[in-house]
Amino acid sequence: MITRKEMTRMLLKEGLLSCLENHSFESLTVTLLCKASGITRSTFYLHYSNIMEIVDDLVDDAIAYSRPGMVDNNNLQTIAQTLSAASNSVSLREAYDSIFDRLPLCQRIIRHKKYLPLFLDEQILAEALGTSFDVGVSVFVFLVHGLYAVNKQYKWSQSDEWLEAQKVIFELVCRGLQRK
Repeated sequence: MITRKEMTRMLLKEGLLSCLENHSFESLTVTLLCKASGITRSTFYLHYSNIMEIVDDLVDDAIAYSRPGMVDNNNLQTIAQTLSAASNSVSLREAYDSIFDRLPLCQRIIRHKKYLPLFLDEQILAEALGTSFDVGVSVFVFLVHGLYAVNKQYKWSQSDEWLEAQKVIFELVCRGLQRK
């Protein structure tokens, strides 16, 4: 059975995700969030001191949902070899599924569209890092732009073409690291 506190926090998290679909993080206000969540401002402040605390909880939820990845010293090589062995779209999808737990979090999280708004606004990363927006954007671009751009190109869909792109990307990165 869910407690009243858990229910209120869930409403606020769902409200924040809903707001992020139509508003930038920078434009969000506690008033807008409370309206979307169906709660009062005083109830909001009983549970969180600011919107960023909800983002922190949502990121924790997203990570927990995606389960920790299985990572070892040969992780990238294992991914690349498994995907390279696939000869058609069916075997590629099976190969991708077999190494799914080894993939970076941003690849595992894509299966649950609910959390995508957290990864589509650079301001959220800047706030999380406690940096200026420009520095946050730079970190965002450095860390995830490549995977983000590929996912955006394929409209966040794991199509056969997207899988083929993943295969080639992992092969390329693995070959580059082997030449070091």
